[in-house]
Amino acid sequence: MKKIKENFLTIAWAIRLALRIDARLFLFWGTLSIVLAVLPAVALHYNREAVSILSEFLLSGSGSFQDIVPSIAALGIVLTAVGLSKRINGNFLYFIMYDSYYFGLEEHLMDVVSRIEMKTLMDKKYRDDHWSVMGRCGALADFMSSGCLFLSKLAGAVSLLVVAAQTSWVIFVISTGYIAAVLLLNFSTANKLRWDGRPYSEASRLANYYQSSTMSPGVAKELRVYGLTEETIEKWNKAYDKVELIDRRYVRVRQLVAFISGIGFYAFMTGMMGYCIYRVADGGMSVDVFLMLYAMGQSISEVTQILSSSFQEMDRGLYFLNLQRKFVESVPQAAEDWEEGFVPADDSTAFKAEGICFSYNDETEALHDLSFEIKKGETIALVGVNGSGKTTLVKVLIGLFTPTKGRLSFYGKHYDSKTRGAVIKKVGMFFQDFHIFHATLRENVGFGDLKKLSNTERIMLAMQKGGADKLPARFPKGLEQWLLRNVVKDGAMLSGGEKQRVAVSRAHMSDKEILIFDEPAAALDPIAEMNQFHAIREKIEGRTAILISHRVGFARLADRIIVLNHGRLAESGTHEELMLSNGIYAGFFREQAQWYEQGRDEADGQIADFA
Repeated sequence: MKKIKENFLTIAWAIRLALRIDARLFLFWGTLSIVLAVLPAVALHYNREAVSILSEFLLSGSGSFQDIVPSIAALGIVLTAVGLSKRINGNFLYFIMYDSYYFGLEEHLMDVVSRIEMKTLMDKKYRDDHWSVMGRCGALADFMSSGCLFLSKLAGAVSLLVVAAQTSWVIFVISTGYIAAVLLLNFSTANKLRWDGRPYSEASRLANYYQSSTMSPGVAKELRVYGLTEETIEKWNKAYDKVELIDRRYVRVRQLVAFISGIGFYAFMTGMMGYCIYRVADGGMSVDVFLMLYAMGQSISEVTQILSSSFQEMDRGLYFLNLQRKFVESVPQAAEDWEEGFVPADDSTAFKAEGICFSYNDETEALHDLSFEIKKGETIALVGVNGSGKTTLVKVLIGLFTPTKGRLSFYGKHYDSKTRGAVIKKVGMFFQDFHIFHATLRENVGFGDLKKLSNTERIMLAMQKGGADKLPARFPKGLEQWLLRNVVKDGAMLSGGEKQRVAVSRAHMSDKEILIFDEPAAALDPIAEMNQFHAIREKIEGRTAILISHRVGFARLADRIIVLNHGRLAESGTHEELMLSNGIYAGFFREQAQWYEQGRDEADGQIADFA
C-alpha cells in the first residue's frame, strides 16, 4: 500500500509539473491520441457492414453496388486515419514532448538545487542523490509520452471490448482475460524491467577505469615497470563480469515477458477463433461477424502489445520521477533567499556577530562563540592559520551558511529572508575556492555584475583593479577569448596567478559597498602578494572591506585585525596593539616578517613610482 500511495503522489506531482511547464502540449496530444485510438473499433463497424452487404448480395443477389459504396468509402476513410494514427507512437510522442518536458524538468531541478543550503551541498549523500536524479531528466518526457500512449491504447482496448460485448459475451470474456493477463504480467515484473542506470554506471566505471588505464601514458608506465599488465586484465575481467551480469538479468526478464506475451497471444487467438468457427458451424454466427471478430482479434493483439511496451516505459519514467520527487521534497532549501525590501536599522555597523557558532556535521564546531562588530567603511584583516575558520566565517557573514547558534545582524537587522537577499546585493566577494567558468574572459570578469556585462570600459577598469588588465592583449580574441578547454578545444589556459587575478577582477566589477577578499593572493609569492594587497587597499575607495589571508604581513594595511584560532576569536585590534600584546598575531608576524620586509619596500616603491 505504501508503494501504491507513493506512486499516486508521484503521478500527481508529475502531472502538476507537466501542466505548469506546458499544459497545452499535454492536453492536445493526450486528447488527440485517445480520439484516434478508438478508430479501430469504428473501422470494425464499417467493416462488418460492408461484409454483410456483400455477403447478402452473393447469397441472394439482392441489392446493388450503390448500397455498399457508403460503407466502403467510410471504411476507407477510417482505415486511412487508423494508418496515420499509428505514426503517433511512443517515439513520436517522446520527440514531440522532449524539448518541453526534458528541459522543463532539468530547469526545475536546477532551480531547486540553486536554493539548497550550502551546508547541504557539501553533504556527499545529497550530492550523490543530485547527480542520480539529474542524470534522468528525461523521466518526465518518458512518463508523459508513454502515459499518453498507454491511456490512448487503454481507451482503444475498452472500445474494442465494447464491440466484443455487443457481439458475443464469450468473446468479450476471452478478450478481457487476455488484456488483463498481459497487464498483470507487466505489473508483476515491473521491478525487474526498470533500467536503473546507477548500479550499471557504478559497475562499468571500474571496468572502464581498468580498460582505459592501459592507454594512459602515466599509468601505462607504472604497469610496464612493475609488470602489472596481467593483474590489471584480471581485475578488468572481474569488474566487467558485474556489468555483464546486470545486462543479462535485464535482457533475460524482457525476453521472458515477450515469450509469455507471445504464447498468450496465440492462446487468445486460438480460443477466440475456435469458438467463432464452432458458432459458424452450428449456424449461430454469420460470416460477416466472424470476419469482424478476426479483425478485432488482430486489433486487440496490436493494442495489447503497445499497452505492454508503453506500461514498461511509463513505469520506468515513474520510478525515476519518484526519486526526483523525494529529492525535491527532502533536500533542505533556503526559502525566499532573494526577497527584496531590506531597510537598514543601523547605518554605522555593517556586520555584528553575537555568540555565533557553526558546525558542518552537527558534531564538531568550525566556529565557536564568535562576537565582534565590523563598522561601515572599516577595513578588517581576518587572519589565522589554515583551518582556523576564516573562509567559513565569511560564508556565514554573506548568508551562504546559517549559524547553528547565536545572532548575526547586517546593518542592525537580524538575518532573515530580506536580510540575506540584501547581503548578496551589497557584498562583492572573491572566494578562496573561486571558479573560472567555461566562458569568455569578458564573461568571467563581467559575471561580477551581469548588468554591466557588455560594458567594455567597466570590465577593463575592473581588470585593472584586479591586476588582470594585461590578459586581453595576450589572447588573439582579447576579451572574447574562451577560457579553459573542457568545452572549447582552442580555449586559453591560465596560470594559477592569472586565474586568481581574473577572479579578483570579478569582485571589482560592481560598485558594491562591501568587498570581501578571501586569500586573493594565495597563488602568488609573498612579494607579489604584498603588491596585490597594496593594490586592493588603494582601490577600496573608502568602502567596507574584509581582507583574509593566512599570511599576516598585509594586516598592517587594515584599520583593525581579527585573529581566529581553531574557530575562536583569539585577538582583535590594530597592528600596533596586537604587537604590544605579544599574542598569536605577534608570533605569526615575527615568523613571517622576513618574507615581507623586502616585499613591502618593493611594493611601496612601486606605489610611489605610480603616484
